[in-house]
Parts: sequence; C-alpha cells; structure tokens
Amino acid sequence: MKAYLRHRIHNVMDIRELIVLEYLDFEGKYRNYAEMHDFWELCYVVRGCVTVFLDDAPAELTAGQLMLLPPNRKHSFLSGNGNESSAFVVCFDSFSQVLLPISASVFTLSDALRRCMETIMEEASATFHVGENGLLDVTSSPLFGGQQAILSQLAYLLICLARQMSDEKNASIVFLRDENFHANLANVILRFLRKNIYEKITLDDICQRFNYSKAFLCKTFKAQMGETLIGCLNRLKIEEAKRLLSETDRTITDIASSLGFQEVKYFDAVFKKSTGSTPVKYRNKENLYEN
Repeated sequence: MKAYLRHRIHNVMDIRELIVLEYLDFEGKYRNYAEMHDFWELCYVVRGCVTVFLDDAPAELTAGQLMLLPPNRKHSFLSGNGNESSAFVVCFDSFSQVLLPISASVFTLSDALRRCMETIMEEASATFHVGENGLLDVTSSPLFGGQQAILSQLAYLLICLARQMSDEKNASIVFLRDENFHANLANVILRFLRKNIYEKITLDDICQRFNYSKAFLCKTFKAQMGETLIGCLNRLKIEEAKRLLSETDRTITDIASSLGFQEVKYFDAVFKKSTGSTPVKYRNKENLYEN
C-alpha cells in the first residue's frame, strides 16, 4: 500500500477579523481627521491620487498602488489635486510578524495583484454593507463563502507583497523564526487582557478570540511572560482595583463588580493573595476614603 504523508500547514499570514471594508470616493479637496487604532489598515488607490500621511510623513499613491498602515500609528488621507479620486480601505486584525516589514511602504501592484484587489472589492460588495451605526455588517443575503473568499484573497495579496519585499531585501527579515511568532502572540494577548480588564473574561473567551487551543495558549503565554494567563489577568485587575481604591470613593462592591468579579468574597480572596491585605485594609492603610 502506498504511504502518504500528512503535512501540517504553517500559516505565515494569520488574519483574525475584518473590521472595515469601505470604498471611498473623494471629490475635490478632501482630508480626513488623523486617527489611530489598534488594527491594520490597507489603503488601495482605485483611481486618481491620494496622499497618505503616516505620523505626518506624506506618501503619494496613484491608481494601482497601496500602502499598509501598522496599528497604533497616526494617519490620515488627503485628496486635492483637482481630479476625482477613490480608494478602497481594508481594516483587519492580525498578529502575523510578516506584516511588519511590508508596512509603511508604497507598493505598485502587478496586473495579477490588481485583479486580486478587484476580487476582494467585488466579494466585499456582495457580502458586507455599512449599517446605520456606521459599522461593517453582513448583508441580508450574503454571497456564499464571501467572508472566507475575502480573507483568502487578502492573505494571498499580503503574502505576495512579503515575497516581493524578500526579493528586494533579505528574506530573513520577512520570514521570522518561531520564537518571534510566540513572543508576538504573547504580547498581543497581553494587550487584549489590558484592554479588557473591566470585562469578565474566561480562558475559553481568550481561546475563542485567538482561535488556538487552551494548551497551546497557556504554554506559549507562560513561556513568554513567566506567569499564567489567568494569573496575569487577575494581576492586571488587582492593579486597577488598587488604583480605584486609592483615587476614588467607589465602594468595594462596585469596584469588584466593575472589574468582572461576580462575588465580593472571591474579589477579596484574589486581592489578598496579590497584596497581602484585604481591600478594606488596603484603603484604610492609605488613609484615603472611608469604606
């Protein structure tokens, strides 16, 4: 009998969520307010000319060119050369290290990659719409497999740009080693925990958010950060509780509830384990507010 080998796929491009898919028509002179967010943004110029400001540094894009804007960087768009212009914007969540070397550069797309962008735009138009709240939502009758098709085409596009960059430079700066992936994953999880300290988060929630098993996430996070996932989350919550006890007159019950603790007794136990004293004693010791 012929033997077959099963190959585990190594994903270098891991796109977690789509946040914005928007076609922008610019008429006359236009400039939006500078913004900054914690996800990636891809700007593709469909026609005309658009200037992208990244940290106030301008980059001029013409039809068929795109720029990938990294998270947490101030950026804005300007269109004002007297001609009509339009762009397609894709915002998505990813912690793939491959994206870092290709960000903040202007790429001129080949005919094949232009067709790839056109497919993304067509699939997006048939799958999503912008709701009354201004947020991306699935249409009432979406195209079958549209969401997956968009992700597949977007991943292929970004992989091609990474290949192009590796041809121009050194491939080692694009395709990072496993330890870089694990370190980046742990840092992204840490940012997620910090951002959600006022939520009641379980280990299942974290696994669902990042689409990895409990065993893998717990092992990776502990190896990179030196503490468990839940231990880190509780530590962040207790640090915030200490601040609230010191700087506000909110009741301990209110503080515990706002930080996602359903029972004050459990909050007291976690607080005492972390600080060596109960919330009441901590507040009294600081001589701040009467409980």
